[in-house]
Amino acid sequence: MFECRWTYDVERWFDGEHPEPDRVRGHVETCTACAERLTRMQEMRTGLQGVAKHQEIAEPQLNAFIEGIRERVESPRRSYRGIWALASLTAAALIVAIAAFTVFTNGPGTVDATVVESCYSEIQGATVESYSSKDGVTTIWLKVPAAQDDIL
Repeated sequence: MFECRWTYDVERWFDGEHPEPDRVRGHVETCTACAERLTRMQEMRTGLQGVAKHQEIAEPQLNAFIEGIRERVESPRRSYRGIWALASLTAAALIVAIAAFTVFTNGPGTVDATVVESCYSEIQGATVESYSSKDGVTTIWLKVPAAQDDIL
């Protein structure tokens, strides 16, 4: 929204503090932004005057008024500790369940290896043999030559 450079002067004039009220009044009549600002300030002042009315409590109402205050002060406050404890316990159980699900579903599974495709050894003179038993278990034998004096 456009704000005129006269805004401060209009506010002072509205409060009755501007030294040249006629000059500001003339500006407000020609400037739409200042006229809108003045209208809003008048509406706020009217609203505040309605709120500022002093309410009095009559003698017959005083006892009920004091009793209402006493009830609010002396009544025990509602405790939410049980609800928060239950919510915390539920959250902890949910975290444990998710962790267990993750571990047991994504963990290592069984390896079905019944065929050895290749194997090797870096030991000189060693031989590798493999065979499968009747149970389907593959065994790999690594035969290392006896120690020779010239190798050492």
